[in-house]
Amino acid sequence: MAYAGARAAFVHKGVARRMVAAFKYGGQPVLGREMAGLARPAFSAFVAVVAPTDRILVTWVPCHRGARRRRGYNQAEVLARALASGEGIACAGLARKIASTKHQKGLGRADRQSNLKGAFALDRAAVSRIAARVEAVMLVDDVYTTGATAREVASVLVECMGLPVYVFTFSRAMDSGTERHD
Repeated sequence: MAYAGARAAFVHKGVARRMVAAFKYGGQPVLGREMAGLARPAFSAFVAVVAPTDRILVTWVPCHRGARRRRGYNQAEVLARALASGEGIACAGLARKIASTKHQKGLGRADRQSNLKGAFALDRAAVSRIAARVEAVMLVDDVYTTGATAREVASVLVECMGLPVYVFTFSRAMDSGTERHD
């Protein structure tokens, strides 16, 4: 596994699922701050077992520039920045999505993984600016479905930075055989 651990604040159903959909597809970036507030207790507890807050760097799953242009924002970035600022943790974009891929929604586990292969790269300029005292990276996304996105981004970060990567998401889909957002 490319990442050292993963946690989510909520199960991806009901209100949590509707919030993620409105945040991601409904053009409501303001929901990011609300979601961060709701997820803060789980985020704080996870951070407490990972490393001291001055030794963690929060980052997010990047989206392709075309998706960001269409949506107007990267939902993972909005959530990551709100979570980090609430804890006083440094936050920076460390990866870029260099390939436009199919939407993960509707793809099975194997197709999700192959869809993202080679889609992410390290932003070397951003990494060169981070403090040498960072001991761990916290990768934030809106929802964890199969883990394909988290694994792919974390593998790039681990390979290039040599630091453990932990994944935190607002919600996590539980396997029930139905398609969910990723």
